[in-house]
Amino acid sequence: MSTRSRSGALDVTEGVIWQQLLQLAWPIVLSSFFQQAYMLVNAFVVGQFSTKDVLGGIQATSAICDLTISFCIGIGAGCAVIAGQFFGAHEDEKLSRAVHTGAAIALILGFVAALGGQIVIRPVLTAMHTPAELLDEALVYGRWYFGTMVFWLFENMCGGMLRAVGDSRTPSVVIGLACLLNGILDLVFVAGLDLGAMGVGMATFLSVGFAAAAMSWRLMAVDGPWQLRLRDIRIDRELVGDMLRCGIPMGFQWSAYGISNVIVQSSMNSFGADVVTAWGLQGRITGITWMVLESVGTALTTFSAQNFGARNIDRMRRGIREAMVITFVASLTMSAVLNAGIEGIARFFIDDAGIISVTAHMTRVIAFFYLFYGMTENYSGMIRGAGESLRPMVITLTGTCVFRIVWLMVFLPLNHTLDMVLWSYPLSWALTALIYFFYYRFGHWLIHAEEHEAALLGVAE
Repeated sequence: MSTRSRSGALDVTEGVIWQQLLQLAWPIVLSSFFQQAYMLVNAFVVGQFSTKDVLGGIQATSAICDLTISFCIGIGAGCAVIAGQFFGAHEDEKLSRAVHTGAAIALILGFVAALGGQIVIRPVLTAMHTPAELLDEALVYGRWYFGTMVFWLFENMCGGMLRAVGDSRTPSVVIGLACLLNGILDLVFVAGLDLGAMGVGMATFLSVGFAAAAMSWRLMAVDGPWQLRLRDIRIDRELVGDMLRCGIPMGFQWSAYGISNVIVQSSMNSFGADVVTAWGLQGRITGITWMVLESVGTALTTFSAQNFGARNIDRMRRGIREAMVITFVASLTMSAVLNAGIEGIARFFIDDAGIISVTAHMTRVIAFFYLFYGMTENYSGMIRGAGESLRPMVITLTGTCVFRIVWLMVFLPLNHTLDMVLWSYPLSWALTALIYFFYYRFGHWLIHAEEHEAALLGVAE
């Protein structure tokens, strides 16, 4: 058995494509579910053992929290693309340098984000017109949450490196254990000690810290060139520029939805505390759909990176076709389930008829449009895997952030209703999917990717 196989890696440069995509995707679904479960568990425990204002305060920070998590995941995934290409090309020495440079990037950016979050949280929540009765609890939770940024970034960087070599199982196991720890600590701090939002924040801080430690330990224990050695964590001057040029655009691309959600959250705040709570709740409930669709796109990124490194371009194109079939079946199935059972699911978290009714309405407006979101994840995932991350970032920012800002600025004042805000989602997904389709079919992304790869391999010699 090869070193790669013994270390849990998966070489996807040959074999049955749809099976490999599912093999890569299902652990990512679990990993994403467990990350989302941090918030689900928080919402459940607070909804059962604390006040409605505490729950609303935590939900009022959901857009900001999602934004920061998305940026962490994007940075990790972007740097891991470089590692995945080295893995596919069997460039072991360069793969090792990429792993240690990625770890250094995560530590530096994590400390900057943790400090910056403490400074900006109050003005951001104030600028978003957070309801006054929710602001104090939102501030307490937000400050604890931003304190976890160094852990979030390091965990996602290590997880991204493991996924780059095809090991998507380890990150899901680690995050699952961290989620279990988070639930236990929530019960201790909220139900037992009645610490409210501060207790939820403390539980998140400790559980994410555990996940970062466990993920790095696993990366240190592998038997392969992607092994992490703490003494070797440093910035490689020859690789850092390329990793940041790939990672930062992907961080902003993943954050684009979060940025637009912050803007939407500001609009939601104008409808009152119950709507704010319902909006956060439906986001947590419907998050499983986002997770599945994003996991297919992330799996396709790993698939694309390895095959691009091995120069299997035709196989890359077959990969996206099979990923689209998976996305079609998954999105329509989950949308139908959500549409039918949303009231019962919402009632599990909170016993408030008004909030449940609004949550159900929000879900049904957008439920059957997730297919377009999945299409954008697939197109961007394949193109990013080839190392071309700048233009996908521009497309996503244009189709989501810019469109939603224009929509809310132009149409919401003319008809200040909840539905007018909600329709910004399906319309922006459809627009972004259409732009990606034309760029994939007629754009020069492959040429740009080949030019980037030639420069990368030349510099890394």
